[in-house]
Amino acid sequence: MSDRLLHHDWIAFEPRVGTVFATLRRGLREAWRRQRSRHRIARLDDHALQDIGVSFAEAEAEANKPFWRT
Repeated sequence: MSDRLLHHDWIAFEPRVGTVFATLRRGLREAWRRQRSRHRIARLDDHALQDIGVSFAEAEAEANKPFWRT
């Protein structure tokens, strides 16, 4: 038996590849959403922060997190 990937092996493998890409896409989308949200909170003034019940220190801490951290 050779080490080549046979056609029926590829058919069985393909859904797992799709799942990996879907998971990666979801992760990237979520990281992008977090980054946009952090950028927006960094731009809020004191009055807007007070309206949403967030202190300046909390907003600064959130805005300074890297995109991969939750």
